[in-house]
Amino acid sequence: MALHSRPLSLVIMTTSALFTLLIAISLDTSFYTPHSITWLDLYRHPIITPWNNLQYNISPSNLAQHGVHPWYQHLLVNLPMLIGPAVVLLTQPRMSLRFYSAISGVLVLSIFQHQEARFLLPTIPLLLSSIRMPTNSTILKVWIGAWISFNLTLGLLMGVYHQGGIVPTQVFLSKQPDATQAVWWKTYMPPIWLLNGKNEVLHTEDVAGMAGSTLLEELERIATCDMPADRRNHEYLKEKNGTYLIAPLSTTWLDPYLENKGLDGLRFREVWRYRKHLNLDDLDWAEDGVWNTLKRVIGRRGLAAWRVTKSCGRP
Repeated sequence: MALHSRPLSLVIMTTSALFTLLIAISLDTSFYTPHSITWLDLYRHPIITPWNNLQYNISPSNLAQHGVHPWYQHLLVNLPMLIGPAVVLLTQPRMSLRFYSAISGVLVLSIFQHQEARFLLPTIPLLLSSIRMPTNSTILKVWIGAWISFNLTLGLLMGVYHQGGIVPTQVFLSKQPDATQAVWWKTYMPPIWLLNGKNEVLHTEDVAGMAGSTLLEELERIATCDMPADRRNHEYLKEKNGTYLIAPLSTTWLDPYLENKGLDGLRFREVWRYRKHLNLDDLDWAEDGVWNTLKRVIGRRGLAAWRVTKSCGRP
């Protein structure tokens, strides 16, 4: 029945949609505002997540911090990585609204210069429900074997190891009583909701694409003063403030600075390490070569947290 014949239905739908929108905006505003919000905050400074997301992603300078990709990254790299052998079957898909919705979504996302495979996840069920299975029994058996092998391999690689240390490390930080500053370098953006309320006192900086020299300047600015040698074991947990750097072990740029035992400069004390972490966003085939790149990224897999201090002089 048409809406014009039942105008009350339109009123109810509109009211429900607006009420749901108000709840969503209120929750986001409350979560991302450091203090308790009032109705005035909700009116003057509402946080509308889809709008903020659009504003952020249309800025080239913002996207450059996370990596800029060619327009065909989703089509030629990310999509095959997500559905593997099913790509071949999409050459003759079942034409339906599901297929059109998925393809249009991929094309719209391809407009933005920063393209990660996870952005395409909502399209995967739509695409897989649009494929036609091979009718030849031999080809079908080969395809099923390839499909199982692909899912086992990618499930282990992407489901366990790729950026796998972010969640455990964030849980670790939530239990550190002295943690007030956390700088995440060369990782995915850490979800602050995992801090279990500690985000009220722990300031998280996501500086994934920051240059190493700039990172050191930032750490020098926020690092706390070094403690006397006889109090360095676990006494730091009793401090009121603490600065932590979280970075992959495969980041060899940090190596010369980690061994500093002198009186001057920054000191890095490793307090946490998670081995099931691969930084697949740090593959430098052109400069290091294939073997050296694999040796560094796989051989030095893991994510570490260092407590960073600095020399503040002696009385």
